[in-house]
Amino acid sequence: MAHFLRVMTKTSEAPALVELTKSLKAAGYDFQTFPDQEDERFSDPNWRQYHLAYDAHKMSLMIDRSVKGDEGGELSEEIAEFQADLAGLAGAGKEAIEALLAETEQIVACMIPDDITEQGWELVESLLETLLEATDGHLQVDGEGFYDKEGQLIFSME
Repeated sequence: MAHFLRVMTKTSEAPALVELTKSLKAAGYDFQTFPDQEDERFSDPNWRQYHLAYDAHKMSLMIDRSVKGDEGGELSEEIAEFQADLAGLAGAGKEAIEALLAETEQIVACMIPDDITEQGWELVESLLETLLEATDGHLQVDGEGFYDKEGQLIFSME
């Protein structure tokens, strides 16, 4: 079953797909994107989806961006789910995560397919590092918890 890694930020701005793609290509990764560079959505600063096909025989990495105020309301739903999960937990860092959730303006979620390869993981790590650095965000990993942008665990949710 696929799982998710999420970058949660207190700002609603994120790097454009052009910038993300350029950064990943400069790091030496070979992949195809959807939307591709010919698509007008590729240069849209308000992008919502980004797919990275790093291996023709594997499922693409799917990245979805939810911003506070979007019509779909995905951000509010995800925040509410995390808040409900936190309600039954205790431990150091819980208050910091509750504050983070209350101030979150956007979530960039990366779906990790079951068949991801080592090459795919390296691409994901580079993408997440770029997003974390650009947005001063925090990382949430399903089945693990919340991390700061340096990779230090803030609150475990195992």
